[in-house]
Amino acid sequence: MTLLKKCCCCCFDLRAGSLAIGVISFLCIGVVQLLVAIYCLLHVEDTKKRLKFENAVTFGIVDPESDAAAYIFFSILLLVAIIYIIAALVLIHGVRTKRRFLLLPWVFFTFLNMVMAFAGGILTLINSHGYSLQIIVGCIVLSISIIWIYFTCVVFSFFQALQNGEYW
Repeated sequence: MTLLKKCCCCCFDLRAGSLAIGVISFLCIGVVQLLVAIYCLLHVEDTKKRLKFENAVTFGIVDPESDAAAYIFFSILLLVAIIYIIAALVLIHGVRTKRRFLLLPWVFFTFLNMVMAFAGGILTLINSHGYSLQIIVGCIVLSISIIWIYFTCVVFSFFQALQNGEYW
């Protein structure tokens, strides 16, 4: 039995919805995150002025004047973007060819990202100290996390539907 029967308010079936989610996640998350990471790595001085890497300094990892924390952070962001692009492409291929186990890397990686984003949104709200920008950012991150949790449920429902033989 599948988790969801239809996708997107009964407009699409699970296969079309999963394919659309794969394309959206490839373009909106993977490519945008990749471009942001590359831009930030190429312009470390500008981004270092806008972002504060004080936690790395307080833990004694790097020197306060060093760019090492920024390079490490943006390199990890680049790596996550590349992994997410690969997972989204595998999802698209898995939906097109109806191979159910090719859906799992995207489901797993998106679930981990959404847990981190949800926790980050809650931490942003907790640490907002009444500033409206942090409250708005926290609410936006939580809203996007809830949408992506729904998208994960759609793709997982398609995975279950393939197991039941509904799309053969």
